[in-house]
Amino acid sequence: MPETVDVLVVGAGQAGLGTAYRLQRLGVRDLLMVDAGEVGQSWLDRWDSLQLFTPRRFSQLPGLRFPSGPTPTPSREEIAGYLRDYARRWGLPVREQTPVRRLTRDGDGFCAETPGGEVRARQVVVASGAFRHPYVPAAARDLAVPQLHSADYRSPDDVPPGRVLVVGGGNSAAQLAVELSASHDVTVASAREPRYLPERALGVSLFDWLLVSGVLNADRDRPLARRIRARGDAVVGRDLDRLRRQGAVRVLPQRVVSAAGDRVGLSDGSTELVASVLWCTGFAPDTGWVDVPGALDDDGAPRHHRGASPVPGLHWMGLPWQTRVNSGLVDGVDRDARRTAARVHRALSAVPGRQGRWLPPVTWTRPSSPSRSPR
Repeated sequence: MPETVDVLVVGAGQAGLGTAYRLQRLGVRDLLMVDAGEVGQSWLDRWDSLQLFTPRRFSQLPGLRFPSGPTPTPSREEIAGYLRDYARRWGLPVREQTPVRRLTRDGDGFCAETPGGEVRARQVVVASGAFRHPYVPAAARDLAVPQLHSADYRSPDDVPPGRVLVVGGGNSAAQLAVELSASHDVTVASAREPRYLPERALGVSLFDWLLVSGVLNADRDRPLARRIRARGDAVVGRDLDRLRRQGAVRVLPQRVVSAAGDRVGLSDGSTELVASVLWCTGFAPDTGWVDVPGALDDDGAPRHHRGASPVPGLHWMGLPWQTRVNSGLVDGVDRDARRTAARVHRALSAVPGRQGRWLPPVTWTRPSSPSRSPR
């Protein structure tokens, strides 16, 4: 027999956990979370030296402060451990190692096919990270040298000795180019000249300045947010720029347009001789398992308005620029989670005979020494 729940949350990363927390606070008790791996695993699957570029207090979810540590920003191990602690602290009903292989319509609700059987739900929140399929340009097919995407990179030992071309202009490309520069001849190819932002200004964290100035919480449709989005991601920190000025790393503001053998062609007509290529070119939609008419556009990306799908009962969480500048950051999850949880709660409460039935779930207990929420 299929399992039946009111709400299915697909994904137990920061977006899924934050949404489940808000649903529980509203008293939605018939809730199930499923994740393809373990809580926090997606962070542990990234490169060994990864440090978030957001300070600790901007890397937390509602109801639990991020613990102090030896560095201003947390490591991948710390954020993974924090998410596991968060799920345990609030008794969130996570079923790990349970990927959703297919999501379909089932009458007024949905049916999720998992290795353990079908799960039917009235409402579904997709918080699994819709853009998780590593993207590489078509030119990669014509390369005859070792190449890998940042999703598969773990340490400099993964990159053969010699000249490596790091392709990308975001924070991942900058961090990995700096790391590789200690052992490799590094050239960075970016579609535009990288914009560098200081980690601190006048002794104050960049993110504190962005918060008080209103930039972090700027609505995605405001002119300020539109300008930021049009300019592309900025690099937080000046390490790459410092190495460029010292001549330790070359930074070319050119797109990769072609490749042949051990040469890569750039948009200015020049070519680069390389021994390997590291693609830091982002991710494409990974939504092939969503088989719900109207849920995706022609490119497989989620169709939504601020997280609300045009398909009744389907919701998206954790998308970049979902509602505001910081929607894609851990600290930015809560406002979107509140909005999504309220929308789900309204839909459930509108079902005849269910009004007033929402009670705190059995698994919810108040901690003996509750952490103060930063909000």
